[in-house]
Amino acid sequence: MHRHLTLMLLTLIATVQFFDRALMVVVMEPVKQEFGLSDAQLGLLSGLSYAVAFALAGIPLGWLADRVNRKRLLSGLLLAWSALVAACGQSGSFLALLSMRVGIGAADAGGQPCSVSMIADHYARQHRAGAVAVLYAGVPLGMAGGFMGGALLAAHYGWRSGFMVAALLGALLALLLMLLVREPVRGASDGQHQVSALPPPPLAVTLRFMRGQASLMQLFAASVLVTISSSAVMSWIGSLLIRSHGLDLPSVGLLTAICMGGFGAFGTLLFGWASDRLGAADMRRQLHLMAALALGVTLAGCVVALAPSIIAVALALAVFAACVAGLNGPTYALSQSLVQLRMRGLSMSVLIVLLNLIGVGVGPTLAGVLSDSFAAQFGAASVRWAMVSLLLITLPAVLLFGRAARTVRDDLERAHASHAR
Repeated sequence: MHRHLTLMLLTLIATVQFFDRALMVVVMEPVKQEFGLSDAQLGLLSGLSYAVAFALAGIPLGWLADRVNRKRLLSGLLLAWSALVAACGQSGSFLALLSMRVGIGAADAGGQPCSVSMIADHYARQHRAGAVAVLYAGVPLGMAGGFMGGALLAAHYGWRSGFMVAALLGALLALLLMLLVREPVRGASDGQHQVSALPPPPLAVTLRFMRGQASLMQLFAASVLVTISSSAVMSWIGSLLIRSHGLDLPSVGLLTAICMGGFGAFGTLLFGWASDRLGAADMRRQLHLMAALALGVTLAGCVVALAPSIIAVALALAVFAACVAGLNGPTYALSQSLVQLRMRGLSMSVLIVLLNLIGVGVGPTLAGVLSDSFAAQFGAASVRWAMVSLLLITLPAVLLFGRAARTVRDDLERAHASHAR
């Protein structure tokens, strides 16, 4: 039962942190009006500022997660995150708000390496994708709360109010984590309890091992490409619905909460369960499923961007969200299974640094730049074509997932053999 309690609390933490990320998307238009910003500045605020700080802090914190008590590290980071989110809601200028987003990115960098590494020590490989999928159900649920709750709070109490709510919830969860959760024994789920007494390998050794895992490198590359396009769509969906379809802020919050939140959570759990079932028979099938989901991201995303009917947009957005979120469970579970036990925190950290620095950092920012450059030709529809341009980046990811399937079984055997030594 304790492992389920741990998973529940970690999921709630992910939910609150992604509430903040979605909230930043929802309030982009009010922030733009208050501070007189360009679309490129909005892209910087919602993407690159967070991502650069995340990248700078990510590798050191992932390295630390392999060496210290992960529960305590995560609790401390969550308290710092909560304080910075509260300060974000008090910002009086664009530069102040930008500075707080930088701090939030740095504080957030250790959360997923700690959480996924702890889950990997609670759940065996044949159940790991499903367990990690439960954790990442917090992503669409948090986004749903951010889109719906954030829109309502912004409409009635101003755009700053949602940040105070997120900060209070984060501080409460940090306290519960310290009081209720025990640090899991490293390697317990893999029958390698003695690994906790061994020193973790040096950074250079870990990176060299990871580089030698062909399927892991292809998994990382494909995930980055998907994140570039999906983060661009998710960061600019509010602006698209307002500019091209005439929705008001509460309507945007409701639509995105249902489609991206509800169907995103459904896709996370469904495809996490399906990944475990397919992988139990043959791990290559898990990667084939991931390739199909990446193709779904491209096709559904283009419909979201270009469909003239709001009903068509909503249906496509639901499919898009389910496909994007469905990749979380198998992607992060494989990042743990394809490395040695004392490399899991760093492996997770490297992946999420790449996803945030290149994916989240480049996607929304580049979409803003493209939207500005397309404005003279397409006017208010410039956001549509910026989205489509970036969605095409996902197509090579389909091939990379397929290539990873060729070597995944050998790479899993190599990682498991390393555990036993």
